Amino acid sequence: MKTQQQAITARGLVKSFGAVKAVAGVDLDLAEGEAVGLLGPNGAGKSTALSMLMGLRKPDAGSVSIFGHAAGSRAARRVTGVTPQAAGFPVQLTPREVLAYAAAHHANPRQSRDLAEAFGVGALMDRRMVGFSGGEVRRVALALAFVGAPKLVFLDEPTTGLDTAAQEGFCSVARAFVQQGGALVLTSHHWDEIEAICDRITMIDKGERVLDGSLDEIRARTRVNRLSFALPDGVMPPDWLGATHSLEGWHVETRDSDGVLRRMVAEGVPFAALSIQPLALKDVIARIRMEATQ
Repeated sequence: MKTQQQAITARGLVKSFGAVKAVAGVDLDLAEGEAVGLLGPNGAGKSTALSMLMGLRKPDAGSVSIFGHAAGSRAARRVTGVTPQAAGFPVQLTPREVLAYAAAHHANPRQSRDLAEAFGVGALMDRRMVGFSGGEVRRVALALAFVGAPKLVFLDEPTTGLDTAAQEGFCSVARAFVQQGGALVLTSHHWDEIEAICDRITMIDKGERVLDGSLDEIRARTRVNRLSFALPDGVMPPDWLGATHSLEGWHVETRDSDGVLRRMVAEGVPFAALSIQPLALKDVIARIRMEATQ
């Protein structure tokens, strides 16, 4: 059996801007065949940490290695692909020209036609990029991240501006990349994207790592289910349920869904269209962080 290589080994990352410590001692490990969601509110230090992992910014203290090479070194760049939040391409060029230029810097690049198919840019390949929509530019930027057949990719808000079909297509490509042994770091405000692609989550807040673990480990910390149901018009749920209402119906969050359901039946609550689901990832994390402050 092949031994997994460490794609990223980061230790004690620190970065300050004047008196503000943006990142304060963050560690991160990522192996081949793993995807991590790097999360954090605006201003939490996530973007600064990401720039140090990519080798774009030098830490004040600590170190980052990419497959054993210093982050930002030529050897690290050769095995790394990146899609930044903002992609500024020369508008007089075509996607085919951009991808060909990038491919020329790699020993074994992926074929342009494969990338065009994977990211839905086939019809755009020979058009000048002047006038491209934000979504079209984004698809080219995603293709560019994979042109060098990288072992590790950094994807910073990769689906901004993409329609639903393009988002789903990206998730399929990202999952396949990881399943084939690639390593991936993803930042995203789309929680369904995080759940679909990532094995683990690392959350940074106020410059520190405040949450780290697999999705299963994080869910196990709450073990809360969400009961959803409908009631006849004019009927209100009993106060003890603590139910909330939305356009989809009534909802209850509980660690004892069986017990709640038995009591609803015993008291004759006239519910219908019942469903029981684990909390969405964003709600799990919000609950964990709320409990940590109490």
